Amino acid sequence: MTIRAGVIGLGFMGRHYVEFLYRMNGVQVTAVCDIREDIASELAEAVGAASIPNAEDLASSADVDVVFVCTPEHHHVAASLAAINAGKAVLIEKPLAHTLGDGRAIIQAARNKGTLVMVGHLLRFEPRWAAAKRVIDAGDIGDVVSISTRRVGNVLDQTVLRGRTTIPLYYGVHDLDIVRWFAGSEAKTVYAARRSGALEAHGYSIHDLYSTVLQFDDNILATAQLGWHVPPAAAAAPTTRFTVVGTQGTIVVDQASTGLQFWTEATSMVHPVIDVTFWPEVHHVPGGALVNELTHFIDCVRDDVEPIITGEDGFEALRLSLAMEASADTGTIIDMQAFESLD
Repeated sequence: MTIRAGVIGLGFMGRHYVEFLYRMNGVQVTAVCDIREDIASELAEAVGAASIPNAEDLASSADVDVVFVCTPEHHHVAASLAAINAGKAVLIEKPLAHTLGDGRAIIQAARNKGTLVMVGHLLRFEPRWAAAKRVIDAGDIGDVVSISTRRVGNVLDQTVLRGRTTIPLYYGVHDLDIVRWFAGSEAKTVYAARRSGALEAHGYSIHDLYSTVLQFDDNILATAQLGWHVPPAAAAAPTTRFTVVGTQGTIVVDQASTGLQFWTEATSMVHPVIDVTFWPEVHHVPGGALVNELTHFIDCVRDDVEPIITGEDGFEALRLSLAMEASADTGTIIDMQAFESLD
């Protein structure tokens, strides 16, 4: 059975979705949508799809079976609700939404309609993180004691983002979802401190570093340092790492290491752009974590089974990320039982 796909939002991730779905067996991209109609028309022509200017019209189209929402996060709710109300399975690019109210509206609509919702938390489909999860579940490192993550990006990221979003919503949902996944339990408390200055110097009025401590059930302690303050001259600096310590062993994921480096005459640094993990292509065949994610979603639609990252999981990642912001705003420890829940 061919699954007919519609993609709403054709920015950096949305274009990757279209290009990879177009080359997947058993999938046909039948419709695309973006507020920039020239970009939508150009991409639609390239893949033989219809360019539909209105997200609601795409979601309700009889030529679309599943919808991929890749708009900026503050536009997720309208596009997602349109697809859910039309009875279409939906994959929503992370984060689930921009606010807990919007996230709650999406999940409750899906529950009422009985519609499959998956959130595009790409790290769950990257082989290193998936392997680490298998090791934890097998008990090979004993009981998890601590989890720590450090993901510090470059200020040059703002040439694309331009201050549009925050560290908790952009990086936090990634890493906090993985922390929760590895812990296998729910966070009880969240405490965060933050600073600003590096991005302000480049004209963006947003914070550039969060340091967060989370206490989970089962006495697991987690820390997350997430930032955007690496200077432009250190674009390829290895500033990311994920560590899990158990009672009988440890796991380390070196997030920056891909096993591939190259230099050019234009720079003395390792080139920071080439990707061999998330959406690489080998002889024009797409692969990596994104293909794993898209394939999993399509399989779940075909087989009518629950995905490994549900809408509820996406909501919890959003809740932890916004608890980071709330803690830093107030300078207090956030009790996650008292913080806004899904139900």
